[in-house]
Amino acid sequence: MTHGTLSQHEFEISGSNGIYYLSWPALHIDVRVDRIKESSDHEVKGEVQFTSSRPTSAGHLRSGRLNLTSPAARNTFGKALSTRDSEVDWDRVMEQLCTAVLDKWRHGSPVVVLDGKVDVTAQARWLVDPIIQLHNPTLIYGPGSTGKSWFAQYLAVLADHGQNHGGLTVEPSKVLYLDWETDQQEIGARVTMIRRGLGLDGQSHILYKSMNQGLANDIETVRSIVAEHDITLCIVDSLGSACMGEPESAEVVLRTFGALRTLDVSSLIIDHTNKEKVLFGSVYKFNSARMVYLCVKDQQEDENKIVFGLLHKKANNFKLMRPIGFELGFGDGLVKITRRDVRDTPLEEHMNMKDRIENLLRSIPGGLSVTEIAEVLEKTESHVRKELSEGKNSGRYVILENKKWANRAREEEESWRF
Repeated sequence: MTHGTLSQHEFEISGSNGIYYLSWPALHIDVRVDRIKESSDHEVKGEVQFTSSRPTSAGHLRSGRLNLTSPAARNTFGKALSTRDSEVDWDRVMEQLCTAVLDKWRHGSPVVVLDGKVDVTAQARWLVDPIIQLHNPTLIYGPGSTGKSWFAQYLAVLADHGQNHGGLTVEPSKVLYLDWETDQQEIGARVTMIRRGLGLDGQSHILYKSMNQGLANDIETVRSIVAEHDITLCIVDSLGSACMGEPESAEVVLRTFGALRTLDVSSLIIDHTNKEKVLFGSVYKFNSARMVYLCVKDQQEDENKIVFGLLHKKANNFKLMRPIGFELGFGDGLVKITRRDVRDTPLEEHMNMKDRIENLLRSIPGGLSVTEIAEVLEKTESHVRKELSEGKNSGRYVILENKKWANRAREEEESWRF
C-alpha cells in the first residue's frame, strides 16, 4: 500500500489465498486475479480481469487466463489491452501485475515468531458454543435420518440471526450453505420451518450454493463467494460428496480439508457412517476436524418428533463434554428444536458407564446393590464394581449403611449442562 499522492504507475495490491485485487488509482485501472494454479514445471497461471474507469475506455477491458510466469504471454496480453486504450503503458502494468501476484502467491502466509505470550483463553473462542470453534472445522457424523442436516440448518438460522437458543451461545455470522445432498427448494423450506418454530420475523440472509463438483475442484468459486460476502460460517453437507473421490483415500480427504482451510472461516461438516456404524472412509476425516460429534437418534413409530443426541468424540485442547440432547418436533408448517437432557431419554444408553450409574442412582434414595445395577444396565457385576470403585475414590459414589451404592449429595453434583 502506498501513501500520499500516487504517481501514474504506483499501484496497490490486496487479497490472499489465491484471490488478489490490484489497482492503479492514477490510471483508473483495476484488476482481479484468481483461480491460480501452478504446474509441475512451476508455471503459474491465473484468470485475470481488467476493468477501467478512464473516460476513453470505461468498463470491461479484457479477461482471460494468463501465464504469469511467461514474458511472451504478458507481452501478448498487453498488446491486446493497448487496442482498447493506447494511452497506458501496458508493458509496465503487466510486469507489475505479474511480479506482484507471483510474489504474493509464492510467499503465502508470512513467517511469524512464536513468542510464548499468546492469550490462551482466546484459543477457546466459539462461533456456536459448545459446537463450533472460531476458524476451525467441526464434524458431525451419523447414520441417515438422525437429524444431522436439520441440526446444521438450525445452527445456520441461529448464526444468521445472531440468536442464542437451546443452551447454545451464538455469534452473529454470515453463513454459506454448500449443498451436495438436496436442492434449494428443500433447504429453503427447512429454513422457513425452523425460523417459524423460533418465532423469527423478517427474512434470513443465508447464502446457498448447490454443488456438483468436489470442494477442492471448485474452491476458487467458493473462495470468491466467501471473500465477496464476508462469510464467517461455511456448512458442508455432506463431506463424502464434497470429497468427490474414494472416501478411503487419505489424499482425497486431505485435499478437501486443505481446500476448506484456505477459506479461513469456521465450518460445520456433515458426514455419514458405514455399515459398521463408524465414520465412513479415511481416518483423516476424524483427524482433520477440530471437534467431532456422533449423532444418534430415538424415533418411535407414528411420532412427529425425533430425539437426537450429539456424542462428543474429539476435542483439541480441552476435555470431552457430556452428550448434548435435542428434540426436533414437526408442526403445521414449522419445526421446533428444543434442548433435551439425554439422561431423561432412551439415548441415555449412549452415555459412559459412570454417568449411567450416576443417572440410575439419582432416582433411588435407598441406593442399589452391585447386582441390581448390573441387571438394570445389562452389564457384568465385575464391570460395575470397577466403575463404582473408581467413582468412590473420586468422590462420585458412596456406600450406604445398607451396603448399597448411592450418589454423593445432590448439592455437590457436577453440573450436567454439557
